[in-house]
This record gives sequence, C-alpha cells and structure tokens, in this order.
Amino acid sequence: MKPLEESLSKLRAEIGALDLGDEAARQRLERLVREVEQTLANPDVAPGDGTLGDQLKTSILSFEVSHPRLAVVMNEVVEKLSQMGI
Repeated sequence: MKPLEESLSKLRAEIGALDLGDEAARQRLERLVREVEQTLANPDVAPGDGTLGDQLKTSILSFEVSHPRLAVVMNEVVEKLSQMGI
C-alpha cells in the first residue's frame, strides 16, 4: 500500500472512531476524503472550491484541540498531497 493510501485509510478509521457530536463536521471530513480519492483517480480534473490542501488545512485547525489524533493524520495526508504536487 502506498504511503498516501495508508494515511487515507488511517484518516477514515479516525473519522469513523470520532464522537464529534456534529454530523455536519463528520460529513465534511468524509467529503474531503472522497475528493482526495477522486483527485488521485483523476489528477487532471481540478477540485471544486479551493485546493484540497487548503480545505484539509482548514479542517485540521478546527480539530487540533478537540481531536488531536485526527489532526495529525489529516496533516500527514496534506503533506503527502503536497509532495505529489496536489
């Protein structure tokens, strides 16, 4: 398994384990994961609004205090996307 795929798998597991109490936040995170997967499957198609990296960074900031493990995994994904030029 590639490093990015491993990070995405960890991110999905963290999202699934979260007790956010905020279904909208969970849906936003799941949507971001799907967008990352779609971008990887079709790298020539640009994401909708803003870059995926920017969207993930914004989400990281909102979860750093309440869910630090999630923030760490999300940061891993952002770093790997950045290394790929995404």
